[in-house]
Amino acid sequence: MTTVYLIRHAEAEGNVYRRCHGQYDSLLTERAPAQLECLTERFSDVPLDAIYASDLYRARHTAKAIADRKGMKVRVRKVLREIDMGDWEDWAWAVLPYCAPELYAKWQTRPWECHIPNGESVIEAGDRVLAGILKLAQEWDGKTIAVVSHGSAIRSILCRVLGYEPEQIGEIGWGDNTCVAKFEITEGKVDPLYWNDASHLPEELSTFAKIGWVNCYGTPMSVQAWYRPYDPKNQADRDLLLTFARDLYKNAYGSTEMLDEAAWLAETDRMVEKCERAVTIGMVEEEPVALVRMNVCDESEPDVGMVGSFVLRDAYRGTGMSGQILGQAISVYRELGKSYLCACVAEHNVRAQGFYQKYGFVNQGEVHKPEGIHYKMMKKIKVETLAEEKDDFIIED
Repeated sequence: MTTVYLIRHAEAEGNVYRRCHGQYDSLLTERAPAQLECLTERFSDVPLDAIYASDLYRARHTAKAIADRKGMKVRVRKVLREIDMGDWEDWAWAVLPYCAPELYAKWQTRPWECHIPNGESVIEAGDRVLAGILKLAQEWDGKTIAVVSHGSAIRSILCRVLGYEPEQIGEIGWGDNTCVAKFEITEGKVDPLYWNDASHLPEELSTFAKIGWVNCYGTPMSVQAWYRPYDPKNQADRDLLLTFARDLYKNAYGSTEMLDEAAWLAETDRMVEKCERAVTIGMVEEEPVALVRMNVCDESEPDVGMVGSFVLRDAYRGTGMSGQILGQAISVYRELGKSYLCACVAEHNVRAQGFYQKYGFVNQGEVHKPEGIHYKMMKKIKVETLAEEKDDFIIED
């Protein structure tokens, strides 16, 4: 018999930014270290003969927290990865009803039948990971191991080992970040002792609690935005952008006196000309609620992506939307190969400073602009590859 602890990774960008992160490689969030401290404490007195993880950053670094405490190294196997989301990778979840309505409806109602273009179904993902775990159980017969994997894959695995049919997967609740399942595996037969156990997390560290509420299937829900490109040739879009610009200046400087509207629009047009994703409008259903404007024309620091403007309508503050805006910006600049995201925040704009600090930005000095002193807030967005960290892990496939 092999004892297997199956663990979901700590809170990662996709969980907070509400994006489709299957095999898209993303970072853990600012809350993850506190979650990992609780997880490692849970396992401090649990003897482990080996610790495994998928090769994705969020899983292997969750496993590394446990391994470091025990003086061990994480063994990495690609087979333990999350579902391959194919063409949907790194899309905002909220855009799917608009760009793939029929397939998304199937994902919502009959996920076991949903094959994402160039990806896989949730059942296929779970079967792949389960086969990998059964192989590990055979290799470590009589031992105890931990395996760090991912939410959708684990949910599908639970459907199998609990004896449910694929169409019953909706009856399997989602496990919170760092939740634990315990299996005893004998000659390929899995006996699940418990699952989706996140009792080591206080409520203030629960990702689910942070999101706020769940639907009838136990799925965490929040107000979510999708992002459409700004069209410089559309007068309604130009008027909308000026509305956002006025809101921005009022919030940052107390008035719009310093706003040169013609120059601001011209600068925006140059950004779009350089990168079609540089300026997007956040939509909640059909309502424009946010502006994500990336100053891709500023190449003063080649490794740094500059924020031009983040604007969120007041009615949507406190709904989790601010993190989603940040996620859109990171998506753009990561695709462009940037390692850092930088925002210049007005000295007196305390609310904006608080936002950036909440999401891990650090003040790296002052910048003097015509509008006054601004703080240079920086955040690392580069995801180190396994090849770059190969000395920290044992790569088995």
